[in-house]
Amino acid sequence: MIKAIALSLMVSIPAAAAVLDDMNDSSPWKATASDQVKASLRRDVRDDSLCLDYDFAGVSGYAVMRRELPLHWPADFALMTRLKGKGMNNDVQIKLVDTSGDNVWWINRPALPLPDTLTEMRFKRRHVAFAWGPTEDRVLKQSRFVEFVVVAGQQGGGAGELCVGGLAMEAREPAPKVWPEPRRKIGAGEVTLDFQRLREFNGLWFARGAALRVEVSDDNRRWKLLSARAGRALFVGEQEWRWIRLRYEGRKPPEVELRDAAQWPDRNAALAEVARSLPRGELPRAFLGEQNYWTVVGVDGGAQRSGLVNEDGAIELTRGGPSLEPAVQLSDGRLVTWAQARIEHSLVENALPVVQWRHADVELRVEAGADGPPGSPALLARYTLRNPTGKTQRYALLLALRPWQVNPPQQFLSTPGGISLLPSLAWSDGRLAAAGLGIQPRETPTEVRAAPWSAGPGLATLLLAPPLIRLSDEEGLPSALMRFDVQLAPGQARTLGWVTGGEASALDTRLAVAASQWRDRLGVLELQLPPQARPVAETMRSALAQILMSRDGPALRPGTRSYARSWVRDGAMMVAGLVRMGEVQAAREFVDWFGGYIFDSGKVPCCVDQRGADPVVENDSHGQYLFAVAELWRHTQDRALLERHWPKVQRVVAWMEGLRLSERKPDADPRFKGLMPPSISHEGYSDKAAYSYWDDFWALRGFKDAVQIAQAMGDTAQAVRWAVSRDEFEADLAASIAATARHYKIDHIAGAADRGDFDATSTTMALNPAQAGGLVPDLLRATFDRYVAEADARIDGRKAWRDYTPYELRNVSALVRLGRVDDAHRLLAWFFGHQRPAGWNQWAEVVLPDAREARFLGDMPHAWVSSDYLRSALDLFAYETDNGLVLGSGLPAAWRNAGDIGVTGLSTAWGRLDYRLLRRADGGWTLCIDRRPERLAGELRLAWPGTGRLPRASVETQGLNWQGRELSLPANATTIQLEPTP
Repeated sequence: MIKAIALSLMVSIPAAAAVLDDMNDSSPWKATASDQVKASLRRDVRDDSLCLDYDFAGVSGYAVMRRELPLHWPADFALMTRLKGKGMNNDVQIKLVDTSGDNVWWINRPALPLPDTLTEMRFKRRHVAFAWGPTEDRVLKQSRFVEFVVVAGQQGGGAGELCVGGLAMEAREPAPKVWPEPRRKIGAGEVTLDFQRLREFNGLWFARGAALRVEVSDDNRRWKLLSARAGRALFVGEQEWRWIRLRYEGRKPPEVELRDAAQWPDRNAALAEVARSLPRGELPRAFLGEQNYWTVVGVDGGAQRSGLVNEDGAIELTRGGPSLEPAVQLSDGRLVTWAQARIEHSLVENALPVVQWRHADVELRVEAGADGPPGSPALLARYTLRNPTGKTQRYALLLALRPWQVNPPQQFLSTPGGISLLPSLAWSDGRLAAAGLGIQPRETPTEVRAAPWSAGPGLATLLLAPPLIRLSDEEGLPSALMRFDVQLAPGQARTLGWVTGGEASALDTRLAVAASQWRDRLGVLELQLPPQARPVAETMRSALAQILMSRDGPALRPGTRSYARSWVRDGAMMVAGLVRMGEVQAAREFVDWFGGYIFDSGKVPCCVDQRGADPVVENDSHGQYLFAVAELWRHTQDRALLERHWPKVQRVVAWMEGLRLSERKPDADPRFKGLMPPSISHEGYSDKAAYSYWDDFWALRGFKDAVQIAQAMGDTAQAVRWAVSRDEFEADLAASIAATARHYKIDHIAGAADRGDFDATSTTMALNPAQAGGLVPDLLRATFDRYVAEADARIDGRKAWRDYTPYELRNVSALVRLGRVDDAHRLLAWFFGHQRPAGWNQWAEVVLPDAREARFLGDMPHAWVSSDYLRSALDLFAYETDNGLVLGSGLPAAWRNAGDIGVTGLSTAWGRLDYRLLRRADGGWTLCIDRRPERLAGELRLAWPGTGRLPRASVETQGLNWQGRELSLPANATTIQLEPTP
């Protein structure tokens, strides 16, 4: 039987291929799995394949079959394996690992449907990608281990099997750098191209003419039909043939060029080539190689079904869905698109996006909103056409339904951007239907037309397309056009609109209600600020809306497209911002929801998605969960919350204690002794796990919070035991930071103890939330001295930069806490200059110096960045220390001198804070403490940042003394007079 299977494998692969493993001997293979996942190996008696049985048991993770198999890889090759399986469509990976175990290459096939019988699968060198590792040479040349891996798919993993019948490799001749011109044979109505050897290609581009039929062959005798569709760009996916035969009409054969996988890796690339051939503006700028910016439009908790609006006014109807793009046709036939208009951006109630086109002959305002429940929200869109000219004008508002997303093609995580396939379109009963979506215009269109992809996607094609009743497109790329004819007198305006659910006739009311609800939701914290400071407050409200719209039910997420999962680190920091803004319910829902996914061991998953809890080792997670529970309790005093989480808290602390002790060996390197073990929680260490101080600052916060939780629960003995761990860990951490500085001869806090790198944005955690600024104060100050110097060089143009992430907003808080208010505001102003587009109060995860460079940006808005901004902006007005509350550290002299400053409804760990700093006509100030936090046992202090002279302070007639640039406020003081000092 075994010999028969081996022979079968040899017969199924080319003679030149080498059998790497016929799977006859199972002893080299071992099965492993992640937390709470079961995995085992067995022989399938029906075909003698080796099977990996797995059961994900309701969690996310992976199951692995692995063996040592040293290999040297030729310049080009094909890797062949025979697979079958049962179970859900999980991700299947083949991993190749080097001798160090740190560098990994892989073939990754998400949601792979496995056949019931052994079937050969063939992968070429270009299918093998570098996955991760510290090596600088990412070309696969040799490997030592082979792994077949099943990763829980989007449907939750389940139980199943992956069976392998063999593994072989065929060395291939590398493709020439320049392919010779094919030999051409022209017949009656057909042309045959001979490339003289097998040639790989993904598509055909017709520079002139078109083919009615495309056939391919590898022997010039047997022909396979590749396409019977006309069109300028024919994307056919991965093909490898020697001969291509084109049938055509007309006297001259079409001029065709092949596009390989590098030129056309996907349909988006083919569409981009079409876009470049059309007048600018007829297709989105994203397909012209220009960065497109966008924002989310949705309801609280509705991230999974939210819409997007891009800077040019296109609206994506749902995650991964099609878009509606506006254009205006003038009476003389000219088209006004995004490319001809001057475009401005704003928000209604800091939450609902507005796009304003301005053109000499027409103005167009696009407004978007949403209402309804999170599970099935409806999008709302309103278009206002205005005649800015001095004579009556006829316009046609064109709304084109397009088979692509607002999410641009360079976005690849979770929701790949670009094309969104539409099998069919239909117009019936005043409703445009596509991909399970319904668009109901409030006004009846003058006409509705549609065209398949083969007719061309330009607006000129759509304007002449047949009327739409129902259209099916074999390529899944049709477009539809709703046309609304409008006549406007000089200065006159008219609104039109549509909805995706509910009553279209109530559109205006629904938009007004949505705006009113956001105004109320975002206004719990009220800020009175001078004019130059108002963008700070407006962006705070927008940041809160962005966090709420980006969450999926209870799951706080960093975005709605790229990041369809919930990290505890993002969530914990969002919780900190939410509760300070008075948004308790969303914070509570997240903490309770995430707590349900903690592993039985007490290990806190780094993230959770619809597959379950992720087992990847990220050792910041444990402290972040403990912080989120404690922070929510501090703001709410919700005893029931602590009781629900107390069993989990005890398991998590035990797990964290075990991690700490595992590194606390007598002979341990002092850089690493007592720290959290290496992990990849810090984004800069995804190449290789590191002793990241990010993890340790969070762990210290977790130990502190565990003690406080135990005290609140009345478990004094546990609180004492955990306090010992806290203090020991804090001492080890301080010793490690100092030892690392000595080892690398640096004067700052390193990002990681085993790297000696510089990462001030990570080090901000030492100040907040860890409250550990006193551990190594000299190194801490030097860290931010260097950060400010480098930031100034970047701001002034003395230091080139390729990109940055606005997580750097955390440094604003750090500088405020260090008393460097001018540095903080100079940096904040620079960050504000990178809100894109200006007017939408948001940042992408990645910011580029060239705003039009098309690169992956993460999500827009990025809700974790929003929380970083929110927490830093709140610190301008008040921040907490371990034993008190400091007011005004972020209020620069320019603000204090410009007018009144007021804070109403700010939640703190000790209760609500209201205060006003009033500018008097005589040049002095009056500080009014309208509401002192009721549980504040420590000090309430006023900071007077800057370098100017301190004012004289008094309560009634009693003078108060400054300590440095801070003033301790008496417990019963409600009004403090501050007189300018000459």
